[in-house]
Amino acid sequence: MKSPFFRGRMRISVALLLIGGILLLASCVPSAEDPILSPRLGAVLAQIEADGEIKIEPTAVPLRLVDLPAEQVNAGLPADFATALAAANPANATTISLANGCVGCHNMDPSVVATGPTWYNVADTAANRRPGESPALYLYTSIVDPSAYVVPNYPDNIMLKTFGETLSQQELADLVAYLLAQHTP
Repeated sequence: MKSPFFRGRMRISVALLLIGGILLLASCVPSAEDPILSPRLGAVLAQIEADGEIKIEPTAVPLRLVDLPAEQVNAGLPADFATALAAANPANATTISLANGCVGCHNMDPSVVATGPTWYNVADTAANRRPGESPALYLYTSIVDPSAYVVPNYPDNIMLKTFGETLSQQELADLVAYLLAQHTP
C-alpha cells in the first residue's frame, strides 16, 4: 500500500506533466502573423526575404451562372444553335441522355466518381472552366467535340465524337438547356 505522501507526490507529478503538455501544445499554435503551410509558402517566404512584406492576391471568387447576363451565358454560340437553344425544352433532356448513354458516364451526385464529370452544378462549373468562353458554348462544344477540352483527371476518347451528327440541333439545345439549369440558385 502506498503512503499518503507518495500519492500526493504522484498527483503533483501528474499535474506538472499535464501543465507541461498543455504548454507544449500551446507553443505549437502558429501566430496569425506567421505564414503557414500552403502551396505558395515558398513564394511567400521569398517575398518576405526580398522586401519584408507579404503581398497576397485575393482568392478569385468563382463565377455563378445566375450572376451572368444572358448575353454572357450564350456568347459565341453558332447562330442556328442559339436559335434552337432559345426554343429548348430542358424536360426532354432525360429521354435524350438515356437514349444516348450519357447517364452511363455522367451523374448528378458529386460524390460519385464516374467515367465522366458530374452534372451537379455543371452550369456554374462551365462558367469557370474556360476563361473567356461562355457556359453555353463550353457545354455545346463539350458535347459535339468532347476532345476540345478534356477535364483534368478524366480520360479523353471515351465520349463519342459523333453527337454533333447524331443529335438534332433541337436535341442538342434541349440537352444544353438542361445542363444550364444545373446551377446554384
